[in-house]
Amino acid sequence: MRLPWIAIVGGVVLMAPARAEEPAADGTQSVVVPAEPPATPGQTSVLVPPTEPAEPATQAVASPPTQPAAGLATDVLAQALEPLAGRPGATNGDATLYARPLPLLEALDRSGDRARRLWITQAYWKVAATYAAVRWSTEAIDRLELVAPGGDPHDRATLDVATAAARADLADARAQLGVAQQELVDLAKLPVTDPLPWPVDRPLAIPYQTHFEAIFANRPATGRVRAIARTLPARHEALEARAAAVRAAEKAATMAEADHAQGKRPIEAVIAAHAALVGQQREFLQATKAYNIEIAEYAMAAADLSIPDDRFAAMLIGAPIQWRQPPAAPPQPSTLPATP
Repeated sequence: MRLPWIAIVGGVVLMAPARAEEPAADGTQSVVVPAEPPATPGQTSVLVPPTEPAEPATQAVASPPTQPAAGLATDVLAQALEPLAGRPGATNGDATLYARPLPLLEALDRSGDRARRLWITQAYWKVAATYAAVRWSTEAIDRLELVAPGGDPHDRATLDVATAAARADLADARAQLGVAQQELVDLAKLPVTDPLPWPVDRPLAIPYQTHFEAIFANRPATGRVRAIARTLPARHEALEARAAAVRAAEKAATMAEADHAQGKRPIEAVIAAHAALVGQQREFLQATKAYNIEIAEYAMAAADLSIPDDRFAAMLIGAPIQWRQPPAAPPQPSTLPATP
């Protein structure tokens, strides 16, 4: 059993749930919404791990397996979403990116409008993907700066082109992150005085169980919903293949750099391997975002608006980080003197 991590960031307590490493017998498990934790006064927000599961609901719901065997896509995604603040050479600017952790459940709950769930979820995953793009763009610059160009002026110029392009990619990624964050702020109605949000719930990278036949047995489904249910397995297959391509591209880039350092390959081989890795990382993030956005669209069609936000979030990712709105402060007595 992996222990949960605990962090306190900006007065907000974060606790990620521990997950069992052993999968269920059939590789799947129904989503069970955790019981609500007791109130803790004096905190701005509280994120708590799930408690012991309650009895499963009798109505079928779309759900990811909550105890799957982790695939390669899960590993690659976890690496991409590691905070920059924890890497060697991190700056104060990197740390500020993570000043405002935002669980998916908080984003859904703060909006106060269940009809906006799809938009909020789509925006949430867009922000997560752009955070990963910022990290990988930063790593690309680090990787190129370790390449020794040698004494040939052509090699130096070729490397300068690639490094400048990598810096442009990072600037673009940071700009896209800012736009995506503002969209999420507006949709979730977050306080404008807060730092921009950091999504602490991770997108799904495991197979998704639609339970299509059970959910839509007695009600019609649109063609779009049918298409999503039919193609989600292929989406996940593509995601795993993209993850394998990322790992292979990482290995190829490392080999090209080592061979170049020994004079066995020209600088162009290193730049080509670097570009291939950047391209596969970009495709992986696109596949991750597309997979999760379609899951959200399917869950929105499968669940009516009476289903609470925590149940909806569990339909998307199985074990969302729990959050609850702090109780409203009691009204303060008036200090004005009584009129005679």
